[in-house]
Amino acid sequence: MTERIPFTRSSRDGPVFRAVARPAVPRQRPSAENLLRVKRIRWHEDLLVVAAAGEIDLATAGRLERALRGRLPAATVLDLTEVGFLGVAGLRVIESAAARARSERRTTGVVADARPVLRLLHLFGVDSHIPVYRHLDHAILEVPNR
Repeated sequence: MTERIPFTRSSRDGPVFRAVARPAVPRQRPSAENLLRVKRIRWHEDLLVVAAAGEIDLATAGRLERALRGRLPAATVLDLTEVGFLGVAGLRVIESAAARARSERRTTGVVADARPVLRLLHLFGVDSHIPVYRHLDHAILEVPNR
């Protein structure tokens, strides 16, 4: 923010002003908890829904990764309908979780309807080996039966 301070000399048109820059007060960066919320919902014995809301980037991808660790049921659905931004770090987490599921003979599906998220999934070819759904109810019906 700048503040105008008049010179002591004046011109014909009035006082001359010069700009004095004041250093901006740095704002605190929001914590990872505020940028991304992740919930694990045990839908039934063989299905887990991991719902994420917020932004998945380098700073928050670890939260999603922790939610996809440990013992998982036969089917996992990753609900990204409330995600506004998906970065490459988040894409890596999704890819590694799906690869782990394939090696353990489990199924995985992704639900997304935001254009930036769908575009990244398509650009990197994730939608060719992980089924992507537009609606959670479709994924819940189809992923356990794959």
